[in-house]
Amino acid sequence: MNIKYIKFACVGGIGFIVDLSAMIVFSTFMPLFGARVFAFFFAVNSNWLLNRSITFKEQQLESNTGLFQEWSKFLCSSCFGSIPNLLCYWLLVSSLSLTGSAAIMAIIPGIIFGMLINYFLAERWVFAKQVNR
Repeated sequence: MNIKYIKFACVGGIGFIVDLSAMIVFSTFMPLFGARVFAFFFAVNSNWLLNRSITFKEQQLESNTGLFQEWSKFLCSSCFGSIPNLLCYWLLVSSLSLTGSAAIMAIIPGIIFGMLINYFLAERWVFAKQVNR
């Protein structure tokens, strides 16, 4: 198995903890879907910082992409990966009428599903070495 993917999955595990913790906090004072979106953005930022310093460190060091551009690309790819993540969450919560802890735990399947898309985009686009023309 690819060591980079294992690192990505570990960073994703930390991101999951950030995501879930933020979801729990935000859901105490805002609607569930709004809490889900805010929690997602907290997790994206922690994942970007950890992936650039752990998972894709060598690629990032060889890259001539600016910090803001790299963050923007990671945010964009994470948003693309969030489509199945948030759709899965919405389908589970609305179709099963989930509330409380069950609604919070409904984020798990979407996170796993979106991780595959996020890894591919991070490796091939976000942290890829730019070719100078």
